[in-house]
Amino acid sequence: MYSVLIVDDEKMIRDDVYGLLSMEESPELDLATASSAVEAQGILEKRKIDVVIMDINMPQMSGLELYDIIRERWPYCKVIFLTGYSDFDYVYKVHKHAKYVLKAEDDDKILEALRESIEELENSLLLERLTDFQREQQKKPLVHERSMFLVELFEGRRGLSQLTEELAQRLQLQLDPGKKLYYIVLRHEAWYCESYQEQQNSTQDCYQLIERYFLDFMHGTFFEYNKNYIVVLAQPIKLLNEETIIKMLTGAGELFQKALKKNLGRAASILIGAHPVTIGQLLQEFTGICDRMIWLSEEELVSEELQKEDAVRESLPEKKKQELMQKLWKLEYCLEGMEEENTLEILRELQTELQSIKSMHDLFALEVYCTISSRLIGWIKRLGLYEELAFRIGIMNLYNVSLHANWQDAFGYLRHVAESIFALKNQSVEKQTEDAVNRVKKYIVEHLDGDTSLYNLAEQVHFSQEYLLRIFKKKEGITILQYINDLKLAMAKQLLTDPELHIKEIADRLGFASQGYFGRFFRNKTGLTPNAYREAEKRK
Repeated sequence: MYSVLIVDDEKMIRDDVYGLLSMEESPELDLATASSAVEAQGILEKRKIDVVIMDINMPQMSGLELYDIIRERWPYCKVIFLTGYSDFDYVYKVHKHAKYVLKAEDDDKILEALRESIEELENSLLLERLTDFQREQQKKPLVHERSMFLVELFEGRRGLSQLTEELAQRLQLQLDPGKKLYYIVLRHEAWYCESYQEQQNSTQDCYQLIERYFLDFMHGTFFEYNKNYIVVLAQPIKLLNEETIIKMLTGAGELFQKALKKNLGRAASILIGAHPVTIGQLLQEFTGICDRMIWLSEEELVSEELQKEDAVRESLPEKKKQELMQKLWKLEYCLEGMEEENTLEILRELQTELQSIKSMHDLFALEVYCTISSRLIGWIKRLGLYEELAFRIGIMNLYNVSLHANWQDAFGYLRHVAESIFALKNQSVEKQTEDAVNRVKKYIVEHLDGDTSLYNLAEQVHFSQEYLLRIFKKKEGITILQYINDLKLAMAKQLLTDPELHIKEIADRLGFASQGYFGRFFRNKTGLTPNAYREAEKRK
């Protein structure tokens, strides 16, 4: 879905354009209107807008002045000017990057300009692929040193006192350590590729997208904390209020997620700090932030407040052990990323491979078991699942391998523990999703005559617009726009059976901007005008 803002001080033009675009079902549009450039600027500072359609000559602030602000703060927002013949040549010379539609032209011209703008937005998500030479040029010692220092700082291996202004300048952090900063944490599935070069290319492409969307309007840096988390630290280039910055970062996050999916077929959940914090505050809360992100669904975007036995004989050949250790290494990535399918598949493979070992004193099998069990214990503790799992899985078996009859049972038990952890996590996520969708549906029913824009609905459940669209469609089988339109149509048919109600009153109750817009909507859905439908119902 694309968000479109219509700006014109003339209500008739505003309503006409709104009515025209509301009939478009592909692509889906989330429409908003503003009666002045000043009001439009306020909307732009609160939410992400993809396309602005606006007049040029307006009181207080002209469309040209608003355009300059848009270009500076929201460079990926597309603009379509509605203009008269007298100012067309002048505006075209000054702003060649915008699109223009003469007010005297047909409605098709507006739709054509809008479709072109949306196509440009889609194309802008695509990366310009770097050459191998350019990739190699990016691998500079300074970048590596900067990342290593930040990882060690966030892991607690280096003290905050070491982050001096001089060091920040030498490492080119593009940050003032003495000032508060905004943080963005990206959590993605472990990008494990058989080809080392393919994995490096994917990583560099992801870095390029981070720079494009998060550091285009902010000073700052980013680093890969581990294979599942990337941390972005940023400070605003210009003095803006906190709410505006958070809205800009949220919009950038949505674009990043789209571009990541389009270019790499990858998904990432994003957490944006709701307020700027000191680096010290972030370091204290960082582990908790990462733990909370485990509960985020794929592509969710949120903003929040902060033994040694010498006589033991080893039974597996060295080559086989190396292969199994690689599987164990991959399993740790999958567990860290909470990738259910991959985790359970690797556990099945380990169970099959290790069941041939007869001795329960085999050091290698014991090492693999203890490594996995310690990771599972860590997740049970971090997710607060001890009480829920205690009697379901016999949790003490995680600590004592001697309670298992053989290695097949032991690793089967570990798989059962993992399945139970994922089941409880999925139940929680599913319940949160179902509750959110039901709240949205309830809000729509109760506010059918009010603001049912995607932006406002997403605000009610504190989800990003893209994520709300996805979970609503998955649960209901239809889009939010289809749900609203179906509801309005059903309600309109019911109200039209009451002869005491005027058509305008029905239009107002259903949240239509005008009686004419309601008539076009009803005729488009039923093939009849509201009056014709009313007469037909009378004759039944």
